[in-house]
Amino acid sequence: MRIRNQIKSIYKDYELRSYLFSGFSLFTTFAFLIYNLVLGIVYKTVWNFSISIYYMVLLGLRTLIIVKEKYWRLETEEYRRKHQLRLFRFTTILMLLMDIALIVPIILMVLSQRSVNMTMIPTIGIAAYTFYKITIAIINYVKTRGQRNLSLFGLKIINLKDAIVSILTLQNTMVMVFGNGKSMQTLTAYTSAGMLFAMFVITILLIRKGNQYSKKI
Repeated sequence: MRIRNQIKSIYKDYELRSYLFSGFSLFTTFAFLIYNLVLGIVYKTVWNFSISIYYMVLLGLRTLIIVKEKYWRLETEEYRRKHQLRLFRFTTILMLLMDIALIVPIILMVLSQRSVNMTMIPTIGIAAYTFYKITIAIINYVKTRGQRNLSLFGLKIINLKDAIVSILTLQNTMVMVFGNGKSMQTLTAYTSAGMLFAMFVITILLIRKGNQYSKKI
């Protein structure tokens, strides 16, 4: 009976449900991080190693938000909002720095600085993972556009950026499996630049969201 009541309370509490699902997504992100980190270390590919660092930062930010919200739920609403804004601004600045740092692995991908021969199996796995991440990220982002909870909004933006980085990883893998990187340089350059631009736009929207929220406190 107690377990049933807890399940009902989780179902009714959208914020709590979102934090729990974000906690579960930590495992898939961690697995993808380890996958790229191992490839980067074993095959000495800067691309995979740098992408694993990006995933590591996203994983750290997501964990930090979830842990902080666990303690803030016991505090007053005013205290919670002020600290949410501070964490949100820190998250924004770090994301902007990571977006800039992402330029390096993207250049490496465009210039075909990769030496790993991939098979169809990891390609299918990465494609499935990417499709899942994109679908969930878009659905959750649409649900939280009107949210005043900055931590919740920040988590959804992190998920959206996670999905975009997954697209970059999938593109990198498909180039290695299905074609010569040099012959696809133009296509890779345009699509990568487009995704990087989207990530910068998302970060700018984050900054605007934080500024609008700070005026209401």
